[in-house]
Amino acid sequence: MKQMKLLHVIGALAGLSLLSASSSREGQPCVWLSSDLIGMKVVSQEGDSLGKIEDVVLHPGGEASYAVLSFGGWLGMGDKLFAMPWTVLRTIEADTAKKDSARSLVLKLDKERLKTAPGFDKKNWPTTANPNWARDVDAFYSGDVNPNVKRPVDAAAQTSVITWKATELKGADVKTPTGEQIGEIEEIAIDTNGRVSYVALSVGDYLGTDERSVAVPWDSLKCSLGGEKSDKKLITLASTKAQLEEAPEFKEGKEKCSEMCDRKWISGVYDHFSCARYWDATRSPDVKQSSK
Repeated sequence: MKQMKLLHVIGALAGLSLLSASSSREGQPCVWLSSDLIGMKVVSQEGDSLGKIEDVVLHPGGEASYAVLSFGGWLGMGDKLFAMPWTVLRTIEADTAKKDSARSLVLKLDKERLKTAPGFDKKNWPTTANPNWARDVDAFYSGDVNPNVKRPVDAAAQTSVITWKATELKGADVKTPTGEQIGEIEEIAIDTNGRVSYVALSVGDYLGTDERSVAVPWDSLKCSLGGEKSDKKLITLASTKAQLEEAPEFKEGKEKCSEMCDRKWISGVYDHFSCARYWDATRSPDVKQSSK
């Protein structure tokens, strides 16, 4: 039985390798929605359940995010969370031949090594606003690069002092540069390199129409901190109402998920907002795009 499970995982990884190679040639990595990603199962190379994704640490601009994992009671790690760069994780797509099959992530690290991984208490997150918060994480995983990622994002190159959890970013207000309310962030799309691709933004009230959500390139948003304690999220979007009225509509629901993660559809989002495509194969992965 164990051998059959191992063969299934190896076969799935082989299929993913072909898919990733194709994606690399076309220039853009695969994308998933944070609502599907958070809670996603993480398994070992042998197919054994390890834990799940609890959250994602996001950065404005073109910097890589970190996956935050929990391992339950496995190895006595029940009270800890572990941040790690996306380049150490591989994706296994759902087996369409199996009714209950679901997308999962493979962590290619043995148990003994994981015992020494840097972690933190669930109730005491590190101060991620400190640029050095992930120094130990980057050092620990520096040699564990996902071979399916042709041009991985270098998480260690991060310089931003702004870091937000994906679960906290949902519901955040987005305003015009003059302070007028546009809407709230409803969904976040993240690619397999850990790069935020776009956000879904509710704009119905702003446009004076029925409920409407549109996709906006992450690079089109300007993010900063404000308030008396400099801990308030300030997110602005320089866009006209006409541009938002004609923007690609974000559609919720599992039946629409594949469309919302489709490479061509996302390209249309970037084209609509005249925002340079960060996945362009001719660019270096560490070059940031300027907001439009």
